[in-house]
Parts: sequence; structure tokens; C-alpha cells
Amino acid sequence: MTSVAPRKNFQHLDHRLADALEVVGEWWTPLIVSTVNDGSYRFESIQNSLGIARNILTDRLNTLVAGGVLEKRLYSAKPRRYEYHLTARGLELIPIFERLEQWGDRHAQR
Repeated sequence: MTSVAPRKNFQHLDHRLADALEVVGEWWTPLIVSTVNDGSYRFESIQNSLGIARNILTDRLNTLVAGGVLEKRLYSAKPRRYEYHLTARGLELIPIFERLEQWGDRHAQR
């Protein structure tokens, strides 16, 4: 029996939803965006709020910055520390994630 490795990206698809998921489709991403929107701007604050592993959070933050969803702002030069803030592009995601949360309230079971 051969196993097929799951795809790590959607670059093979010519679809706008696939393009969007390249930036915001990772498992933790909507929660990170929502947490930043709620006022947690610093790495430690985001991590503590979500209980996410440091390496995963670092990866997701870098993806969101590269995708133009978040911007990094230096708040301490020594040691170098950054805050993360939603860009205009990131703010456009908030109503989408809120609708997804409403859908979860109606249809997801705990």
C-alpha cells in the first residue's frame, strides 16, 4: 500500500480561493489574526493567549507579514522586539473570520 504525502501548498491550482488559502489557510492563522485584532500585539501575548508553540507562531507570523496581513513594528531595540498589527488587508479578514465563528456557533459541536 502506497501512501501519498499531503500537499503543503495550493500552488498547483489556478483558483483565487487557493491563492487566499496560501496566506490564511494554515490551522492557527484565523486565531492569530483574531487575537491581534483583539489587542494582543506582542509575540508573548499572542502565544500565551493561544497556547501555541513558539516555532509554529513564528512561522505563521512570518507568513502573515509576507502576505501583507500583518505588519511588524519595532518596539524595543535591545533586545529587538516587535509588535504585530493588522494591515488594511488584514482588517478585511475580520468580518470573514467573524462569520466563520458564527457558523461554528451554529453548526460545530463541542
